[in-house]
Amino acid sequence: MSHVNNIAKAQEKACEAELILRMLESYPDKMLENELSTVITLARRLTEEVHIWLIEEMAKKGKQ
Repeated sequence: MSHVNNIAKAQEKACEAELILRMLESYPDKMLENELSTVITLARRLTEEVHIWLIEEMAKKGKQ
C-alpha cells in the first residue's frame, strides 16, 4: 500500500475515491458482484490512507 505523505497526495487519493463513488452512484445495477466488491475495496483503501494521514497530521499539530 502506498503511503500518503503530503497534502497533494491526500487530495489526489480523495479525488480518486470520489470518482469511484460517483461511478457506483451512476451505475449501481450494471456491475457484477465481484466487480462491485473490487471497487468498494479500492474506495476503502483510498479513503483509509487519507484518513490515516489526516490523523497523523492532526497528532503532529497537537504536539507543536
